Amino acid sequence: MRKSKNGDIRRLAEQAANLQIVKQHIQNHIIDELEFYPEHDKRRETPEYKAVHKKLTVTLDLPCLSCGVRHSTLGNPKENPYGARQMETHHHIIEWALQNAVDVKKFNKTLRPHLAAKHPNRKEYQKDFTEKQIRDWVDHSEDNLWVLCDVHHRAKYLGIHEITYPIWAPFNLLRDDFEAWVKKEINRIRKQK
Repeated sequence: MRKSKNGDIRRLAEQAANLQIVKQHIQNHIIDELEFYPEHDKRRETPEYKAVHKKLTVTLDLPCLSCGVRHSTLGNPKENPYGARQMETHHHIIEWALQNAVDVKKFNKTLRPHLAAKHPNRKEYQKDFTEKQIRDWVDHSEDNLWVLCDVHHRAKYLGIHEITYPIWAPFNLLRDDFEAWVKKEINRIRKQK
């Protein structure tokens, strides 16, 4: 083993000697979260939102980003592994209730350039947004809406509104055996309560 001035090789050897595999487990993490919202109108579905929601969930029949169920497969237990009852759309970059707190200059300085880079042929992202354009974008832009089933949108232990994003985000990438274990453990915990 060659030696380095800063002991890197020695540290790596010590780490390898102490390597332990952590077995599959549940980690209970209690989050004390405060949600801050500006004043806003009572949530209502605008005609524009209804139209894009129908386009994404029914016309395009897009799958739930997490489990893959579609509007057309809700009734098929093989295609609906979590027993979802409906398809929903989630405001994923800016939550609808936060739109009145968005600073126009900050939106145009930070988010709009990313949208322009992601969609270089879309004219609406080539120039700064007005406050009204931001509100419209938040409410009913396909770029601010994710298709999710009701389970992966709002259900305890599984919904994006119920668990932290780093835990929720990889649900659609889990191995089948691990996903089955997660579902079994959630059902066990629910029965205990």
